Amino acid sequence: MDFGTTLTIPYKNTIEIWPEINGHPQTNYNYDFGYFIEFFISNNLSAKYEISTGVNYTYNSLNIEENIGVVENKGILTSSYLKIPVLFKYRLSDKVPISLSAGSYFSLLVNANEIGTTNIDISELIYEEPDPVIESINSVQKYDNDIKKNYTSIDYGFSIQFDYEIPISKKLNGVILSRFNYGLKDIIVNELENKNLANDWKNCYINIGFGLKLLNTASNNGS
Repeated sequence: MDFGTTLTIPYKNTIEIWPEINGHPQTNYNYDFGYFIEFFISNNLSAKYEISTGVNYTYNSLNIEENIGVVENKGILTSSYLKIPVLFKYRLSDKVPISLSAGSYFSLLVNANEIGTTNIDISELIYEEPDPVIESINSVQKYDNDIKKNYTSIDYGFSIQFDYEIPISKKLNGVILSRFNYGLKDIIVNELENKNLANDWKNCYINIGFGLKLLNTASNNGS
């Protein structure tokens, strides 16, 4: 079993529409942290080579800030996936338990949401006479939008991992791991709820965590 944090890297930092127009729509993305948990089964192919697969649950999160005229949205964009990775591991040294793994993953979308706060600068609205409709507008509004429909139901890509094993007992090792994941599929099928037309978007994130690996005399190991 492995678990830890996920650092989500935005595929694009900024998306603008009609930049020549004052107050044009602009959306900025920034990294954020999520988490993951996984269960792996591994098989030793030789003293240096190993293949592993299992089930992984990953929760990704991005900070998002959108400006459209007098309207500003600030929040987080989240998505969660159930993944099946396949990794081929190579032990880099006989003396130091450091390994390099590479492989692919296939994942199913579980949820996708955009949660945050909308701020409306009413003072910038131009009107000649007092307007009760405008004056009744709540300048600060919370939102929680289900945007799963805007994402593809599947994703796939490749992973590269470094890990270091720490002996705990004769039958148990601790594992410190760092894994880079990059999606090969565009995951947006429609406009996001914030209307930024980001239809060219791929998953990109890093898993950093700790795991426990069971050892036995047979060729199969679980982690």
